[in-house]
Amino acid sequence: MIHGMQKTTRPHVVQVALKVPFAPYLDYQLPDEFDLPSVGARVVVPLGKSKQLVGMVVSLASSSKYQQLKPLTAILDSEPLLNEAALQLLKQAAKYYQINLGEMIFTALPAWYRKTDNKPIPIHYWWQVQASLEAARTALVNAPKQLEVFEYLYQHGPIQSKSMAHINPAAAKICRQLQDKHLITSSELSFLATDHACDPGFTLTNDQANALTQIENHQDQFKVHLLDGVTGSGKTEVYIRFISKLLGKQQQALVLVPEIGLTPQLFQEISQRINGQMAILHSGLSAGARARVWHHAARGLVDVVVSTRSGIFTPFKNLGAVLVDEEHDLSYKQQEGTRYSARDLAVLRGKIEKIPVILGSATPSFETLNHAINGKYHWLKLRSRTNHNPMPSLMLQNTQSKQFNKGLTTQTLGAIESHLAENNQVLVFLNRRGWSHKLMCHECSWVAECDDCDAYLTFHQHLNLLKCHHCNRRYSLPEFCPQCGSQKVETMGAGTEKIAAGLSERFSQHQIVRFDRDSVNTPAAWQKNLDIVRAGKPCVIVGTQMLSKGHDFPLLSLVVVVNVDNSFYSSDFRATEYLAQLLIQVSGRAGRAKTKGEVIIQTQFPEHEFFQTLFKHNYQTFAQQQLEERDAMRFPPYTYMAIIRAQHRNESVLDQFLHNMANGLEQHEDISVLGPLPAPMQKRQKLYRMQLILNSNDRKSLHQMIHQLKQRNEASNEQNIQWFIDIDPVSFD
Repeated sequence: MIHGMQKTTRPHVVQVALKVPFAPYLDYQLPDEFDLPSVGARVVVPLGKSKQLVGMVVSLASSSKYQQLKPLTAILDSEPLLNEAALQLLKQAAKYYQINLGEMIFTALPAWYRKTDNKPIPIHYWWQVQASLEAARTALVNAPKQLEVFEYLYQHGPIQSKSMAHINPAAAKICRQLQDKHLITSSELSFLATDHACDPGFTLTNDQANALTQIENHQDQFKVHLLDGVTGSGKTEVYIRFISKLLGKQQQALVLVPEIGLTPQLFQEISQRINGQMAILHSGLSAGARARVWHHAARGLVDVVVSTRSGIFTPFKNLGAVLVDEEHDLSYKQQEGTRYSARDLAVLRGKIEKIPVILGSATPSFETLNHAINGKYHWLKLRSRTNHNPMPSLMLQNTQSKQFNKGLTTQTLGAIESHLAENNQVLVFLNRRGWSHKLMCHECSWVAECDDCDAYLTFHQHLNLLKCHHCNRRYSLPEFCPQCGSQKVETMGAGTEKIAAGLSERFSQHQIVRFDRDSVNTPAAWQKNLDIVRAGKPCVIVGTQMLSKGHDFPLLSLVVVVNVDNSFYSSDFRATEYLAQLLIQVSGRAGRAKTKGEVIIQTQFPEHEFFQTLFKHNYQTFAQQQLEERDAMRFPPYTYMAIIRAQHRNESVLDQFLHNMANGLEQHEDISVLGPLPAPMQKRQKLYRMQLILNSNDRKSLHQMIHQLKQRNEASNEQNIQWFIDIDPVSFD
């Protein structure tokens, strides 16, 4: 120290956020022998008599209002794990969603960073070809297994060897052998940068060119763009060209997708077109792999991250834009634990980091569409398909008094046969897995229900048992009705398993490829089925909602939609919005290449006003009509909603708890309180479920009231009732 200079007072109080519900952060003493930790770094601190927890430094102070502070145990990071922008996002998210800061932070952190005993982050190698197909075929003429892996890599690379396990269980070993022969190369980063990005030579449509220009004009400022494009209009091409512009300025991009199954497809499309490093981030990766993506993105080693919902929290060194594909999708809303919307946080992140946000969809959510109509979001429209094909033709098939064969009408089966005969592919969409959704007695109308949930049991033929899809409890098949003793107990309705079985019988010469959570429960199984479809042979795909969006099957010419009528009976005011989005999205899978598209919807209500508005006009007309109704009824997006959800084993105790909570709410002319009401599924996993629905014209008043309610009831919950707050709910259940 230079003589005469005044010594700066070193902060000796560290404010640490922990995953605890009772405080946003706790104060700890910084021992003299410790270096000063960075804000955004992890530390280990004592809690209670014996616990040692990982916490996050959120601020430093020179003093504390508490007299005796426990000292820090250890400092885990020499540099901040969360930079200032990432920490700011988490602080504002915690405030908005009424969650303690520590709980928000530890929701965001990959599991790897929540522990103290981690080894170094493991290296995961990615493989990519470096020789031509002809050269490989010559070199591997006597090594068919190696050639098979090389050809797969040639088509699908860069990928990890575990993603080729369905091709050959020894894929990792074979990749090393191919590398020794200088046919492929590896990298611990997700993508091997080359200077030979593929240029497919696409000429942009006028709509695409205009959208790209508009986005580039606002490249260095916060602006939300709604890229509203019909299915097949080339939204991905706009994404890729904009990402290339960002990379040219040494900026990074975050691309969010709603489902794990969509990450490889978009990853591959982008990776073939850019000169840069890429990474995938989703819950299917190991804890170490997810931590590695964070590590690389924060240091600027990765240019593009393609991620599902949780990727919104990834720290970046120089983030240039956030792109949210299929922004309307409900998967962006976390429904368990910390309930946040990744789409809404993408907009918040753009605002904090002063960067553009692109929300892409063929069926924008009503909230997003309303912002576009009002000029809050920049509305960019793509109204023509890039292949210049017309949209698929539609047939509303009246199923009343029709003969069914395992869920499909004779007329539908004939249409499937015609399309297969033309060497095309068919998708049968049904958002219900299993064989049959109900087991019923024809004598007394008894229906098999779960003992622990208010739900019918689904029959799964391959297991020969009944299963509850809400708690996974299994039941054996009864030989006779437990209520009246009759043997006239039969399954009712059709699920994906039953439809696939019926199609296998009818079209035995063709492959029937089933996509649901029973048949596709690992990434390898998903990839195996996807490879069968993309091989290009005629086949019938039977799938649930996991196939309704984003996937590009060029040879798909017919889409059949089964069992959509239940939405007309829903108590949720959003049910028809979600049905419209689903039908437009799944219909858009047909006729995307040279094939002419056709859609058949099996329904008992072909004359229903819903179908007439949606299909005789378009999604935008339907949405604007629905928005007018929402405005008249004072529902979101014209008001702000929150739901207090609670559950307990004793129904009367639960009811009293919520009544007391409702009575304690301050009367406010801008806030309405509905309830306590039973949840749509009143009992789940032996717990009764009830809720209070809060609706307000003023967001600030609603959040203030919820904050007061939270403080008041957290201290007085003597019955240990589980309850939580859902801000901006997307479902009543």
